[in-house]
Amino acid sequence: MNPFETQARLGRELFEVNTSTIRKFVELGGEELRKVWEFNQEFAQKLPEVRDIGSFVELQREYGQSVWEGVKSAVQSRGEIVKDAVEQSGGLIRNVFNPATPAEEVTEKEVKEVQQEAA
Repeated sequence: MNPFETQARLGRELFEVNTSTIRKFVELGGEELRKVWEFNQEFAQKLPEVRDIGSFVELQREYGQSVWEGVKSAVQSRGEIVKDAVEQSGGLIRNVFNPATPAEEVTEKEVKEVQQEAA
């Protein structure tokens, strides 16, 4: 395969990895938005039960703790998506510069994995 074909193939495969990554981010964002909505509704329903300042402070503490756990989970999930994308992209680029490994075999396998994850 000549260098132009190799570059074109690399560009196409990196585009597919990026597209899959963006799709995962959008799906995760939608899930997070739904969770936040449900979470806020749950605490809004508990608010009328508050009768004194102590129970209000306790409810606020629970809310803050739950928000913190949600943020940690979201950041961890996004980190996993980025880590996966970097590993896939790195593999594709290494295959271009590593003549010992047939680039076609490895990249086709990785592309199929990305397509399966996107489906």
